[in-house]
Amino acid sequence: MLANRNYCLAFLLLFVICSVTALRCYTCSYTNGGLDKSCILDPESAHQITNCSKMYCIIVRQELVRPAGQVVSFIRDCQDKPLYLNAVKTDTTFKTYHRSCTSDLCNDSDGTHAATNVDPNFGAAANMIIKGKLSYYRAKTNKN
Repeated sequence: MLANRNYCLAFLLLFVICSVTALRCYTCSYTNGGLDKSCILDPESAHQITNCSKMYCIIVRQELVRPAGQVVSFIRDCQDKPLYLNAVKTDTTFKTYHRSCTSDLCNDSDGTHAATNVDPNFGAAANMIIKGKLSYYRAKTNKN
């Protein structure tokens, strides 16, 4: 009886270990002046794939505004809470592309375009609807 129980526990443990899969992301970086641009141009050739315990594969690409398009830094990584999911932020010096996605090896682009395989409903369960707010805003706009 004890032997059967141990076999069942071992089988259950093996099942749990095999059923848990990690998100696989390209992980590499480039900084201005570096000779190896494979992280930007061809992440597959960089051979840096990480089994991540995070929710998103990300790309952060930072370019100079002048001269336009010159890459200052480039990062492929994985994160639980990216600063931005898919955004482009520009100031007087830098144009920074923030990209994130949720499938294996999805952070394979050059970062200038949003990932095409992003699930728009991912994380939607965390949204909260507050009853009554819409009627408050309608009333406020009708007074003006």
